[in-house]
Amino acid sequence: MVIHCLTLRFRESASSTDIEAFAQAVAALPGRLDFPIRTRHGHDLGERPANADYAIVTEFETVEDFAAYLVHPAHLELPREAIESMQSVQFHVEARS
Repeated sequence: MVIHCLTLRFRESASSTDIEAFAQAVAALPGRLDFPIRTRHGHDLGERPANADYAIVTEFETVEDFAAYLVHPAHLELPREAIESMQSVQFHVEARS
């Protein structure tokens, strides 16, 4: 299994409508893909000022699925106008039975 972790910061000019549209688009991703993923995402709790604003953790069955995700129209159509910066990391974990 491949885990993809993404943290991002929204632009100061991003409205709550912009941020909600992004969150809804992320929530809709699993149903728009032709391969299985599991996605968890949400706003930072605000406990540490240096934290990112939002995080997304996505599980893929294979590296090939992750590669397909990167170029999939559903992924490319995510609204990014409100995003100032992103950082990500991917890693392997043993699949749970």
